[in-house]
Amino acid sequence: MLVVTVDHETLEVRPARFDDICEAVLILVSLIPIGKVSSYSDIGRLLGAHPRLVAQCLMRNKNPIVIPCHRVVRKNGRLGGYSFGGPKIKAKILRIEGALGDSDKPGVPKNAFFRLDELLGSAR
Repeated sequence: MLVVTVDHETLEVRPARFDDICEAVLILVSLIPIGKVSSYSDIGRLLGAHPRLVAQCLMRNKNPIVIPCHRVVRKNGRLGGYSFGGPKIKAKILRIEGALGDSDKPGVPKNAFFRLDELLGSAR
């Protein structure tokens, strides 16, 4: 990922830093609608970053409900971690939002996944 900045007449292109990637992760997560989820892998693929880096960025989220990091799960539908109360709280929030049913099956159903790449028109 490259970062381009324009300041008056100066154009700067540089490799993304950790904070730049985290900012992009949080912006993407903010686009996930209520009742839907995305995966660490899908977000990482959009940004050219490893899914674990996505998770590290989400752990730094200072506004956990405003920026809904609870809507990011593993690509197999399992919940993964949640820094703001653990997986049980994450499951409770997702259940309230309608992304996680009351069934005996663990994890999020496939129809709850939101395609950020389609929203953004990405060919990746």
